[in-house]
Amino acid sequence: MVMRYNVAAASQHYKKIELESRVTEANAHGLVSLLYKELLVTLDLLVVSANGGAQISGNKYYSKALSIIISLASSIDLTRGGDLSKTLQRVYRGASSELSKAAQWNDVAKIEEVREAISQIANAWNAIAE
Repeated sequence: MVMRYNVAAASQHYKKIELESRVTEANAHGLVSLLYKELLVTLDLLVVSANGGAQISGNKYYSKALSIIISLASSIDLTRGGDLSKTLQRVYRGASSELSKAAQWNDVAKIEEVREAISQIANAWNAIAE
């Protein structure tokens, strides 16, 4: 049992180091891409968790998803972003609201809707870099 814990702890440690390394090396566009990727993975984990019987409200993936959305919203440059920045603010506000409703009603379909919307934005964002 001790061996299994150590392997799991080491795995988590290396994942954390990998993420920190990617964040350190990324530019502003890359950081937003990382946030989108992490948000999509977190929403997937939230769906799996909820489908497994866990409550959405209070779920660690729910809290993490909201934190990432707040980070994305706070990264918007309102002075240079023009109409796009205002649109993104509305999208992030809507995503937060829908996740809150999902938590209130334990509604997995709402999480999936948020994930689809974020996925479309992430794809467009990543296409800019190409």
